[in-house]
Amino acid sequence: MKENFKISRFLAQMIVDAAKEVIGKDINFIQLDGKIIASTDRNRIDSFHEAAFQVQEKGSIIEVFENHGFTGTKKGINYPVMINQQLLGIIGISGDPEKCKSLGFLLTKITEVLIKEQMIAGKAHSLDELRSSVVRMLIFENEKMNDFMSEHLNQLQYKLEEKAFVCILHIHGLKASSLPVNLCDILLNQGIKLFCYLFPNQYAIIVNGSQYKTTIQTFKTYFQSMRTDCSIGIGSVGVLEELEMSYKHAKHALKYALSKHVLMCEYANLDLEMIMGHIDPHIRSDFATKLVGKLSEEEITVLHTYYKYNLSLKKTAEDLFIHKNTLQYRLEKIAEKTKVNPKCFHDSVKLHIALLLQTL
Repeated sequence: MKENFKISRFLAQMIVDAAKEVIGKDINFIQLDGKIIASTDRNRIDSFHEAAFQVQEKGSIIEVFENHGFTGTKKGINYPVMINQQLLGIIGISGDPEKCKSLGFLLTKITEVLIKEQMIAGKAHSLDELRSSVVRMLIFENEKMNDFMSEHLNQLQYKLEEKAFVCILHIHGLKASSLPVNLCDILLNQGIKLFCYLFPNQYAIIVNGSQYKTTIQTFKTYFQSMRTDCSIGIGSVGVLEELEMSYKHAKHALKYALSKHVLMCEYANLDLEMIMGHIDPHIRSDFATKLVGKLSEEEITVLHTYYKYNLSLKKTAEDLFIHKNTLQYRLEKIAEKTKVNPKCFHDSVKLHIALLLQTL
């Protein structure tokens, strides 16, 4: 294992995101100086957390029973992150301490597992561990191509091109402790040797840029023929030093694929969704609620169909199996409720954006 191992912001964010997915509450990762370096509440990142700082000083669990009881804190419990008797940081869960106590063990175990998986990167004992180590170093630690990395790749008999990209496979339902049946062999047969498991149900895959189209086709062919329920995000192609960014892009693409219930989404094909995905979730929710919050499910369906057919009244009515005059009436009712007219271009853009924001 690496000496003086430190938790990167990227690894910390992966930990809090994975923990929230399992636990369902906001999670913070705080470094030893009290600064929050990762959180599921993005507004808290880089703020000072006094209770966590006290965890570091006392080496024990600190419970906070009132918001702002300590500087920069909310109600919750903060736990020391100890690996091999070394304090690496503090992990905090937000909420009523009495209700959060039962989740503490699970939270610390998730954190420990993810950190230990990352620490293996410095000391691999098998090809699978080595494969995982290389992927983690490239996407979480922004490792440069040096003699150390070249030696690892030689052991895997794999040559990385100057440009590559990251894919994320999200397996629905059961935890993905192993790749779906035969997919591992298919990847290896395609010459793709860099992939690793990400807790609790994802895989990260690094692929050479020249294999972009063939990899997408391989995924489509495999998952359309299998019963495995899966969503895939495809990141941007870039130089090896940008694989960390490609991983972020793959996460954005995956988020869109999950929201649309589609098999795959390529970051390169995102436009408005890419921009809106960076808007504060509260602002997104407020805007969507303000415009379309009063509409019924039937009216929402009318708008989705209307935009699907590029504002064509004829095609929309045919798809909904209603008369064109009925569609006109329903659009007028939507205009009354929302105070914006879907038949007016500028108003229609607002409604379309609101519908898109609902899916993010």
